[in-house]
Amino acid sequence: MSLFRPGPGTAVVGSTEQVLARLREYQQLGVDTFILSGNPLLEEAYRVAETILPVLRGDAE
Repeated sequence: MSLFRPGPGTAVVGSTEQVLARLREYQQLGVDTFILSGNPLLEEAYRVAETILPVLRGDAE
């Protein structure tokens, strides 16, 4: 991933459930802010907004 997008960061890859599980692990460690991106950018932004963010905020389970 660092060849594609250099700089600090962690790639979280998998199904929606897998990504949510990993992000919840980070939350349990005290992380309260995520900067998320994906490829293709627009399509992934919509997918994350519809499937990941509501669950992390507690709007949907």
